[in-house]
Amino acid sequence: MAQKIKPFKATHYNPNLLNDFSTIACPPYDIIDKDKIISLKKRSPYNYCRISLADGKNYDKPAQNLKKWLDQKILVDDCKKNYYLYQQKFRVGQKQLSRYGILCLLNMEKKEIFFHEHTLDKPKKDRRKMIAKVKANLSPVFVVAGNAGNFLTTISKKYTKAKPFLKFKDDENNLNRLWKISKKTEIEKISSSLEGSYMVIADGHHRFETSFDYFRSQKKKFKDLNYILAYIAVPQPGLVVLPTHRIISGSGKNRENFERIKEDFTLKPISQVKLGKKLKASRKFSFGVYWNNKFYFAGLQNNNILDTISPAIYKKLDTYVFHQAVLPKLSYRKISYTHSIAQARKNTKKNEMAFLLKAVSLESVFDIAKAGYKLPQKSTYFYPKLSSGLVLRRFRK
Repeated sequence: MAQKIKPFKATHYNPNLLNDFSTIACPPYDIIDKDKIISLKKRSPYNYCRISLADGKNYDKPAQNLKKWLDQKILVDDCKKNYYLYQQKFRVGQKQLSRYGILCLLNMEKKEIFFHEHTLDKPKKDRRKMIAKVKANLSPVFVVAGNAGNFLTTISKKYTKAKPFLKFKDDENNLNRLWKISKKTEIEKISSSLEGSYMVIADGHHRFETSFDYFRSQKKKFKDLNYILAYIAVPQPGLVVLPTHRIISGSGKNRENFERIKEDFTLKPISQVKLGKKLKASRKFSFGVYWNNKFYFAGLQNNNILDTISPAIYKKLDTYVFHQAVLPKLSYRKISYTHSIAQARKNTKKNEMAFLLKAVSLESVFDIAKAGYKLPQKSTYFYPKLSSGLVLRRFRK
């Protein structure tokens, strides 16, 4: 029987030539805008964005850079198969947190892998072109393993006391550290500890789908093409899901929108600090509103709107209820997103209105995914994002 996860020979930057990862690592491809690309390229001629993103519409350029860097020994291959422990230390509000997981190969054909978000055609088209040119997994999908036991916790405590293979601070001042796990006994224990786990994709749905499509069309050309580069974490205090707030604009009818909300909700003025606390404490569907320089707490007074939510599992998900029962009643042309109430206040212009939503719990993500359902786009934001460029996985014959 094929293993669920495997160690692999990673390709990574040559530490003898490049060791300042703050100049060569980059954010995931899908959150890099045009200004960020310019900034990243100025940092180093070897910044990872030069192979993780197309050069305009030129998908040959990343593949050419990858080949050139391999020829120049800028990128090198590990000589043996490893797992790679990846830890991030970061801050959310006043809390200092840490999250750990392993970089490995995940078998895409296993049935216990669940999606929780819908995918879009445009990013999948981009990743299809990229994978066909570079013939590699350039960045990992982010996966959360349930019922995995505590061996990953044990191994992380051991390795995080030792000197890492690499470390650097990213643009958000988060500390990133990586260790190679090469001992056969530890590799076997990690493999067995995750063999019976169910896996929920937290981030990287588009990469997973395009990698699986590539495997089905090219499986005879490369070895282990049914495996994808993955970062696997287990539930832990540092596994943070931030809320994703909505800002609507473009209709010029916010007074009417405000009155429509009042048909089903009580709108009480509240301070920014108290709103955040009340949303966290509320067990019923509720949300915050920021409009005309004021915050409001929207408490549900018409319980009948929940009767329209089906299946019942969605009634616990405020993002889904908002999209089904509130948003359709409002006039707007555009939605933008942010992950903090303070940022929502800053970003909301005079003719706009912000809706502050509760974060989706990890438990709810598990429940929805395992039941075979999906969340609306921009429902979850696992923070922090994984840095790209630590390791990549090239396809081998």
